[in-house]
Amino acid sequence: MSTRWGIVASGQGANRIGFLYYAKYRNPAIDDRVLLLNTTPADVKPEKPLEKLFEADPELREVYESIRKRRVCIFGRTPSGAGNNWTVGEREAMDDFHTIRRYIASLNLRPQDVLLGIATLGGGTGNGSLPYIIHRMRTDPGVGMEKMNNFLALGILPYDFEAPQRHFNAVCGMSRLLRYAGRQNAALLILVDNSQVERVLGLGGREDRYMRINSEIIRCIHMLIAPSIYTSSATIDIADYYQLPSSLGITHFTPCMSWGNDPEVMGIEAMLESASANPLVPLDRGKATMAYVILAVPESAVLEGTLTQEMLEEEVRSWAERHLAGGGGGLVRYASLVAVPEKRDVDVLILLGGFSLRKLMEKLGDRYHKFRECLTPRDGAIEQGKVEEIERELRRYIAETERRIEALEEGTAELERWGFGDV
Repeated sequence: MSTRWGIVASGQGANRIGFLYYAKYRNPAIDDRVLLLNTTPADVKPEKPLEKLFEADPELREVYESIRKRRVCIFGRTPSGAGNNWTVGEREAMDDFHTIRRYIASLNLRPQDVLLGIATLGGGTGNGSLPYIIHRMRTDPGVGMEKMNNFLALGILPYDFEAPQRHFNAVCGMSRLLRYAGRQNAALLILVDNSQVERVLGLGGREDRYMRINSEIIRCIHMLIAPSIYTSSATIDIADYYQLPSSLGITHFTPCMSWGNDPEVMGIEAMLESASANPLVPLDRGKATMAYVILAVPESAVLEGTLTQEMLEEEVRSWAERHLAGGGGGLVRYASLVAVPEKRDVDVLILLGGFSLRKLMEKLGDRYHKFRECLTPRDGAIEQGKVEEIERELRRYIAETERRIEALEEGTAELERWGFGDV
């Protein structure tokens, strides 16, 4: 049976991304399994976060009305919503989890299926609720989903210009999606940085930046799911995405992409170089240890043999040896050539994983600490003990990531070092 996907988008920003994806692609691997969660106050209509989308395209309102009763869940009991405080969003999810659980159960996912959670990490509702929801579904036998391990998360990081409190939220959200209550949480965390996407697209602060950035994000989602939809010679199955990274304890990735390449002008090597030059978070490409490569190509090129899985795998091997940590092609690597009917160009998605988080923490860290230093033990809204635990877990995760990178960069070691020398 083919893998089915479901999307749970929590919070206003995630609601826009999840709904826009559903409305634009109508993906058969997802069907109508898209759930929008929010803690919208009672006096605000649930569709309020989507009004800008409706203004840009009135037909989207009809699409929304077709799913509103079954696929929009308002949870929590605080009249004012989460108020950009992630601890309130988390508490609301804890207190009203029975409501959330009922809506998620209506997606009718099976153990082999995938649930992709989406949250903007600078806010309160999604950032607060999603890490808890994933943790609860993975660990609570009473929920009935403990046999399902395919919980992926997409975390959207705030713009550089946003206030320190947003960056404080983002660090707390990222840490809790990676590790929650002392154990691994999401099986895979895909990180996207708003300002980085803006730079890649060359938007320069244009007024339509939010729609353009969200559109880029949903294209990445679609490519991620593409091997579950179209014909491919070597499908990257959902287990390939998370099993080995999870066993290594390194589960963070970011998309790198290149759209609309002309296969008659550009070879696979040039396409891979173009894509990997556009990571959606700040990073040092030479400090990545894993890569999943998906090429969506014209079906005619596959049938004619001008683009083959063998060609792709050889080019990916060569690219990985040049660019991933250690020069040996990385720890984990997969490639999939996906044949798409009536397609004329080539789209490339590289999920780059296990990279050093140093550059990202340079972006987030100063602002995080500016807000962190303003907290006191009397700030009951954000418990000091909880923040300290979040910091410990993130330090532990970063240290393990750096250790893996260092091990790869040591190069060819003596046989004796690994116990295979003279006895």
